[in-house]
Amino acid sequence: MTENIPLLQIALDYISLPQALVMAYQVAPEVDIIEVGTPLCKAAGMEAVRSLREICPDKLILADMKTPDVGGLEASMAFDAGADIMTVIGGAALVTVEQALSVAKEREKMIMIELTGVQNILERAIEWRKVGVDRLVYHREWDAQAAGREWSQTDKDTIKALINLGYHLTVTGGLTTELLPFFSDLKIDVVISGRGIREAVDPRSKAKEMKMAISKLWS
Repeated sequence: MTENIPLLQIALDYISLPQALVMAYQVAPEVDIIEVGTPLCKAAGMEAVRSLREICPDKLILADMKTPDVGGLEASMAFDAGADIMTVIGGAALVTVEQALSVAKEREKMIMIELTGVQNILERAIEWRKVGVDRLVYHREWDAQAAGREWSQTDKDTIKALINLGYHLTVTGGLTTELLPFFSDLKIDVVISGRGIREAVDPRSKAKEMKMAISKLWS
């Protein structure tokens, strides 16, 4: 998706589709990827994907389904609704990953493995690479953030190891403009911001600020 400068992704972690649509319309000019967050996928289903595809026709749409099973079916659902990318949870069986990946290849779309809750990340990552997966989402989870978990050198070391395995990495988890320099020496493909943009007084200006900071740090 990008060679040098990470793309910016807005996470629409709403349970109200109208709220999500308003936010997407505001920030779309300043972001590259519109994410239908997991809560929104559960609350509004594929109608959320269809609606965001309609109002953001020139943006990549990601359905953060965190699919745990029936990978082929859920991938088809996401892509039929207009998603370019969908996610499979890292704890899913390898066959689930393979089925989702097969559908993605047929449709010329993408899947990502979401690493939330995965303990043996590098061991699993080697398995996923063998079946053709090349995109991962490295996530500092909401609940972990609330419990005080900070980004650490261990995270950076793991991300570096994954990149060395040939993965394109997306990073997410409370990312703000102030946190971006922590990652700037890494070859990151996508930076996700959710609340950092959504809860700003002026979300579009905040997204623009983050986009400019990314460009400056990685250029």
